Amino acid sequence: MVAVEHPTVRRWKGRYRADTDLVPMVRHNVRTELGKWGWDVNGERVGDVLLILTELVSNAIRHGSSPGDSVVVQLDESGGTCRVEVEDSRPDRLLPGALTACGEHGRGLILVDRLALAVGVVTTATTKKVWASVLADDTGATR
Repeated sequence: MVAVEHPTVRRWKGRYRADTDLVPMVRHNVRTELGKWGWDVNGERVGDVLLILTELVSNAIRHGSSPGDSVVVQLDESGGTCRVEVEDSRPDRLLPGALTACGEHGRGLILVDRLALAVGVVTTATTKKVWASVLADDTGATR
């Protein structure tokens, strides 16, 4: 018989009204959940997750939702990584516009790409999920 180790899998999911005023609450809820998982809520990894989360949720609300829609946020931790996934109700993939030196917008996904181990988009006929994975917290509590 061969013993197979399965990594610890943790999952959290929340559904929010597509309203930019709710982004701080989403951040708070995710920070709280990561603390329950044993992450150092003041650590660099949590900061990375929260920045990625903020960008993905903000984009889903601004560019992937209509009034009355909701966005779904999901965290999955397993095998030393944490995946942040945000689903909106717009299946098309918008291409970013041209960046300007003085522009305020358009750099969020560049930050996500730099902070994440991997990023991706999964579309269906009615939704789009944008995800990014990062290393799990290095406190040892999650391994």
